[in-house]
Amino acid sequence: MGLFGTMYIGYSGVFTTSMGMNVAADNISNLNTTGFKGSRYEFANSLVEAYAETFRKEKGLGSNVKTIRTLFTQGAIVTTDSPTDLAISGKGFFVVSDKKGNLFYTRDGQFFINQVDEQYLALQNSMGLYLLGSAPEATSADLNDLKPYLIPKVMPPKGTSNIDLQLIFDSTKPMETIDDPLWQNYDATSSTIIEDQKFDYVFDFYGYDTLGNKTNFKLYVDRTDNNNEYELLFALEDPTLDGRGTGKYQGAFLYGRLSFGGNGDVVGTQFWEISNPSSFDPTTDPPMDLTTLGRPQFQVNVGGATQTITLNLGFKVEPDGSITRSTNPTKLQANPFAQLYFNQDGYPIGVFDKIEVITEEGKVVAWYTNNKNIEVSKIFLADFSGYEESLIKVGNGLFMAREGAQPFIFSPGVFERGRLLSGALENSNVDIASEMVSLITLQRAFQINTRVITTADQMLEDFLSKR
Repeated sequence: MGLFGTMYIGYSGVFTTSMGMNVAADNISNLNTTGFKGSRYEFANSLVEAYAETFRKEKGLGSNVKTIRTLFTQGAIVTTDSPTDLAISGKGFFVVSDKKGNLFYTRDGQFFINQVDEQYLALQNSMGLYLLGSAPEATSADLNDLKPYLIPKVMPPKGTSNIDLQLIFDSTKPMETIDDPLWQNYDATSSTIIEDQKFDYVFDFYGYDTLGNKTNFKLYVDRTDNNNEYELLFALEDPTLDGRGTGKYQGAFLYGRLSFGGNGDVVGTQFWEISNPSSFDPTTDPPMDLTTLGRPQFQVNVGGATQTITLNLGFKVEPDGSITRSTNPTKLQANPFAQLYFNQDGYPIGVFDKIEVITEEGKVVAWYTNNKNIEVSKIFLADFSGYEESLIKVGNGLFMAREGAQPFIFSPGVFERGRLLSGALENSNVDIASEMVSLITLQRAFQINTRVITTADQMLEDFLSKR
């Protein structure tokens, strides 16, 4: 190999170091690119083999770029103020798609809420790609199960179906000297529905009808002429809202009696549903079968819409007639009447307000203006057996799967391959110190290879000038 060959060898060194500088420059320029995965250049020497009789000779022909490899190491995670910013700690990629259904994979978790149509919102990135997920209750999924999950703009109202109460009944109230039942003293046709001296206390609470209208209820309680016994009457605050019609018992839906033991716990109970606003008589009407229902259930008609409500006073009647108590039982104590706990499961209509947090397991929880939330979706991540052999860089922080590469779809979590962090982003995995050292060594290699070219050129010039 002559001087011309030497120049080509020097050129190969200039070319490979130039490619290396391109890789380093690309890494450094993406130092602050979210989710960016840096690349590494890999050089190899070039040889030519020649055979002379039985001996093999190898001659070096310089260097070449063997490959430019993407490094999939974890980048540093930084916190942000947006709950829809997502970082993956560990392995995995977000699965996103365009409107045509083309799939991409990315570690860039910068998502925001965008309108899809008049009824739904969705999480998208700045390029309009949808973040894919599955149903919130799903524990596993495959690629075909994933789709752009939709966030309803409006949460429809829910009528109250359960009312949970923990009440304290005052044991210091004297027993009645005569039997004066509460149900007989209720009269919706009178200007005073129940006279004050005809009951001992009234508890006020609320619920919602099927249209989402707030409805106020009253629970009248009164001591009977039996030891440690109270009677209850559940009614609307405004009886005229009763859609069943008019009558003495308009607005009244439930009547019952509670018997308390020596320790103040409920030991006996009977309840009757007042289904006819015109007539009611517990002395002839059969009580509810609480051994089947467990707790008193009754129908409330507000504005013509009927809904069934279960009243939970902190105890349940078992099929054998025994009574079990919950952690918030109603009791009889030497204490003024008190409402220690109240909860009802109805709510009015709500308009989408925010996504407050996305859990480590990928569950997306949407909050609405009625102060209620629903799980709208669950994010699944994709992983590949070999990133370099399975993924192709396509720019904008996106990868596409090579032909034949199938991702493993998994549910994120603390003990899984990767978990999600809400309000956080993964920085580039580029090590600036390493890149600067690489630039210096590449610069020197470039200079030396150009010196080889200029030296060979000078030698040729010297040779030609002497002929």
